[in-house]
Amino acid sequence: MPDLTLRFTRIAPDRHRLEYVRPDGTGETLELETHSMLTHDLVHFAVETEGGLQGSFYGLLAKVGGYESLASQTGGLGGEAMMTEMVVGPMQGALKGDIDADAFVAQVNEYREDMGVERIGWLTADFVRGAERRYRALEGKWKATPFGQAMELTFPLRG
Repeated sequence: MPDLTLRFTRIAPDRHRLEYVRPDGTGETLELETHSMLTHDLVHFAVETEGGLQGSFYGLLAKVGGYESLASQTGGLGGEAMMTEMVVGPMQGALKGDIDADAFVAQVNEYREDMGVERIGWLTADFVRGAERRYRALEGKWKATPFGQAMELTFPLRG
């Protein structure tokens, strides 16, 4: 199965363009605020590619809906998408410093237990370290991308 292609283009210090193209050639182009949206989108990419996740934001974007509709409802979709959101949000904040992977996993799972929901089986310290490495590489690639040019990523699709 072909992959989802993503292009993040630097257009101003505080704005970027996101273009995605699905395997069938459809997609959309959006202009977004960079400060919070880019980090969130790149953390999603790092988490989803590290975990081989297909039922979270980028996997769903490749199959259904548009960016705006998915971005506003991903947490309400349940299942894998909800679990991913419960990792991406805290990870986005944790990436502002150094992540203690073991403590991060314990904190997320403790929160889930307090809510009366199961632990996230794929959330391990090794997973967190791998997702952090992926995010840091993406962050470096973005910083090296000149204005007017795009950083292209490929989200692998299975099945």
